[in-house]
Amino acid sequence: MSGRASEHRKPLSEMIRSFQTFDYTTASSSLIPALRLTCSLADEILKAKEETGRSPTPRIDWIDYIAVYSQSNRSNQIGIDIENAFDNILTDDDDDDIRVEILPILFDNTENDERQMDGVLYSLGIVFYEIFSGGERPAELEQKQIGETTHGGETGAEELFDEEDFNPFLQGETIHHDGELIMYQNLLSDYNLSDDDSRSSYDMAFQGDGDGPRKRRTQNENYNMCSVSVEPLKEKGVPRSLCDLVANMLDCANGTLRKDETYQDMSEVRDDLQLMLDKPSIYLHDQDMGRLSTTGLQIGDTLFGRNAELSTIKEAYRRTVAGDNELVTIYGHSGTGKSTLAFEFGKYVLSDGGILLSGKFDQRQQGKPFSALASAFNQYCGILLQNCELAPSKQKLAHRINHVLGREAHHLAKLIPNLASMLGMESNSIIHDEGCTNAQNRLQYLLCRFVEVISSTFAATVTLCLDDLQWADSASIAAVNQLLLAGGIASQNAKFFFLGCYREGETDKCDSLWKTLCNNDLVNARSTDVKLDCMDEETLTTMVSETLCLLPRLTRSLSSIIYRKTKGNPLFVSQLMISLSKEGLLRPSLSRRRWEWDKEKIQCQ
Repeated sequence: MSGRASEHRKPLSEMIRSFQTFDYTTASSSLIPALRLTCSLADEILKAKEETGRSPTPRIDWIDYIAVYSQSNRSNQIGIDIENAFDNILTDDDDDDIRVEILPILFDNTENDERQMDGVLYSLGIVFYEIFSGGERPAELEQKQIGETTHGGETGAEELFDEEDFNPFLQGETIHHDGELIMYQNLLSDYNLSDDDSRSSYDMAFQGDGDGPRKRRTQNENYNMCSVSVEPLKEKGVPRSLCDLVANMLDCANGTLRKDETYQDMSEVRDDLQLMLDKPSIYLHDQDMGRLSTTGLQIGDTLFGRNAELSTIKEAYRRTVAGDNELVTIYGHSGTGKSTLAFEFGKYVLSDGGILLSGKFDQRQQGKPFSALASAFNQYCGILLQNCELAPSKQKLAHRINHVLGREAHHLAKLIPNLASMLGMESNSIIHDEGCTNAQNRLQYLLCRFVEVISSTFAATVTLCLDDLQWADSASIAAVNQLLLAGGIASQNAKFFFLGCYREGETDKCDSLWKTLCNNDLVNARSTDVKLDCMDEETLTTMVSETLCLLPRLTRSLSSIIYRKTKGNPLFVSQLMISLSKEGLLRPSLSRRRWEWDKEKIQCQ
């Protein structure tokens, strides 16, 4: 049989029974198919709103009016049961694709006031509850005996699915929300359903228990929604973040939620679900609040809002790998994240197979020439010495250094202690002659040859990253300048990339030195400047959200306060959040299994 992908259809109410076999407490990956379903549903509602200007009619039996399509490459293979196509997508989302469609009958309503959106959120919340519970209806709805009734008994989407002649899904047609309403109105007529009858569940859910004659709801009438608890979902092991999402959807119209927890529209639901899919370790899975109550808030080294700047540096590096000669300088005020950006780039260099040398200048060691350079090379040699798996690389490099530098290597060994160990030199055998007037010039030359040897030995680009250049000594600047000069590295096989960071406005010394370094008349290198400013409020919201592992919708009020106090400076944001944690104004809640804060007290600080 052909291996071409085929599409199968099934009512959502039937499909989600497969979720009953999942134990979310032991197999959290089982949540992903369910999340994909819910995200697709939110997308479908937004798509309908955009195309037709209408939202589905609020009612509590939406799940009977939703079809799920599965496209699988495996279902047509020999030995694969087509009936299991839907079961496959619940455990393997690589080879299968699913999409959902809402029957147009749910869109046979022109009301689109604010309360209508509350009802839509509530109705979809019921669907989400049933999906994550494996098809179980909320007990509160069962107790109130809310269900769809008709003149001839119980008739709904299941019967429509059973009657092939009346179901366009079984004819392989695509449902268009505005083009198929007449077809479904005819179906209602065939089933002896009136327009009011098609809304029976809606009326009962939002106008009471249905005693006495029903009347058509007007825009001024209030919804009467049944309160639903999500405790059964928690007992099934559904993550707290998902339970809270469903609860917020069910409770948003009751006016019991705080403003920052209330959903305003369907796009917020879709965005939250997508974040859970994209970053489950942050937004989906439960945190160990017991551990956090002991350790306090931990600020990671994640880079926020610097994708454009990081891309600029990567592009310059790739040009160097291709054969160009480049240098990049990152500058900005204190706390804007220069070192963090450089560190993130360093991870890229290593993952790309490059060699990274990194050092940091110290204001207290300005009188010591080559301090940061020596630290960078010494750290690299130390890694080769300490890692047993790199022993062959160490031996290969040592052999090349002895071959290329010969006796001159001992001058470098004075500056780089780990190089002396790698070459087998005794410390007491190294002659120190700092009094030589040409010592600095010689070291500059030898450092260039050392970079050349490293790059050519391993056929890799050598990246030198130096931080706090505002404290750099003249000898170090001249050494870097020598590396970038035309012919500074003799071998055509050697490649060198320089990244430097300095604090803007700290001292005029750095600016004057780098004007000389970046003079294109003297240096055969392309220069790129990357300036870092403070974060905007949206980026800060993302930082706070991911740090607390709470959806941005829930942290936006706190982020707004932090932004006003820090102006978006990343260092100040981290310091303020840690301070709030230590003072107990930002604390883990064991009962809610999430972080909480005292907004009023933080504002008054």
